[in-house]
Amino acid sequence: AARDFAIEPHHDVVLEASAGTGKTRVLVDRYVRLIAQGIDPRNILAITFTRKAAAEMRERVLVALRRRAQEDRKAAERWHALRDRIADIQISTIDAFCFGLLREFPLEANVEPGFDIADETEMGRFGREAMERALRIARGLIAGDEALRLLFTRVKTPVLSRAVEELLDRRHIA
Repeated sequence: AARDFAIEPHHDVVLEASAGTGKTRVLVDRYVRLIAQGIDPRNILAITFTRKAAAEMRERVLVALRRRAQEDRKAAERWHALRDRIADIQISTIDAFCFGLLREFPLEANVEPGFDIADETEMGRFGREAMERALRIARGLIAGDEALRLLFTRVKTPVLSRAVEELLDRRHIA
């Protein structure tokens, strides 16, 4: 009953379940039902967590649409209308969807048009530069702050830097 409820497009649902329980199948069935009801794929938002899951879901949707087209004349007509617009069937990751929104509406998101996403190498460099700058600023405040003087006297800069990085990593994970 829960599955039938979940695949019915007129219901709003949040789908949470463990791996291997059939989430992708439910989402594919729901997607195919939306298309069968005449919803244009450009108006369907399908998001998942990983690129692999998004590719698998997209492939399953295409297979299901082809199978329906072979079984049902009306579905065949719908499939033929969609066949040249397969690219409209967009199933993406959360980060790809958000990146697309930021690219389309940079001013509304208060980001610079033409922005770019930093890769792993750049993120490491940005982190090191930020740490060096923070330590420089902190050293500049030593004269007026007894606690900072004590900290820099008792803890060597490399140890302090590693400790702050570790705390930031823990906070990021949390």
